[in-house]
Amino acid sequence: MTASTVTTIDLTDPANPADVAASPVVVLVFRGADGDQTLDTADLEHAVAHPLLSAFSAVQHHWPSITETHGRGRVVVLAPASAALGDPLRPLDCAVTGALISFVRSVAIELQRHGGAANAIFFDTDPNEPAVTELIATVTAEHATAVTGQEIYAANGADLGRLHP
Repeated sequence: MTASTVTTIDLTDPANPADVAASPVVVLVFRGADGDQTLDTADLEHAVAHPLLSAFSAVQHHWPSITETHGRGRVVVLAPASAALGDPLRPLDCAVTGALISFVRSVAIELQRHGGAANAIFFDTDPNEPAVTELIATVTAEHATAVTGQEIYAANGADLGRLHP
């Protein structure tokens, strides 16, 4: 995929993800919530609901471009590995990341009918780490449709991936 066919959306950005031009490859980035990470956070909607609604809205907006590309459509979710594996200091990020994992699996099942793929990649501290960008290039390549619905970890080189049937 060329860079011009990839759209990257920050799920914590207050901008509407449907305000960008549609493309067949969508990378959704969740860096985690800023500030208080306790369960009594006053702005629970901003911390939890906004990133999830942004993910749904982005995929819905891009869906025609994703599904009409004859096997080239991709959805990639990037999130912190610590939130995916469970972090007692980040319960809200863990809740959002868990929901995003389920979202990716559901999108992967639906997208398989159109020859596309959806995967989640988990990073250590920066979604722009070289290992993460290489994984994005790999799972968005034309020949990578068989890799779909997967959780892929790129955190300090740790191989913590989960195998699915």
